[in-house]
Amino acid sequence: MGAASYGLLLKDITDSKIINNNFTQNTSGIYVEGCNRSEFMNNLFEKNGWAIKLMANSEGNVFTDNNFIANTFDVSTNSRQNFNTFSSNFWSKYEGYDLDKDGIGDIPYRPVKLYSVLVEQNEPSLILLNSLFIELLNIAESVFPTLIPETLLDKTPRLRRIN
Repeated sequence: MGAASYGLLLKDITDSKIINNNFTQNTSGIYVEGCNRSEFMNNLFEKNGWAIKLMANSEGNVFTDNNFIANTFDVSTNSRQNFNTFSSNFWSKYEGYDLDKDGIGDIPYRPVKLYSVLVEQNEPSLILLNSLFIELLNIAESVFPTLIPETLLDKTPRLRRIN
């Protein structure tokens, strides 16, 4: 942990594959800047401050079949737009349901929370991390998304951890 504690720092990388890795207890599991058309698959992001910090200049990346477990922030970005794909990941914070019992959540999961956007813009706001006010802010943003990227979502979140 610390300001320079990255599991993996990717800057200006194109057409790469990040597969079968464990990113555990880092300040940032993966920091992605200027990274394009890369595939992130079968990775474990556990107990990180930020599992993924995805900067606005990264496009065409695909995050599939990853496990996101007990991270403070699953995904953070500095943009209101998204040009990356998240699909079929397990999110420990997902609170959806599965009426047809196929193991896939029936409602999409939005991994970017309003508070993570605020922290990205104003780091001292981390002092409010576990406050009721922040919880209310995140709930309000999930109902009426205005500041988080509307298209950054996992349409097929898994309900069980991927082995």
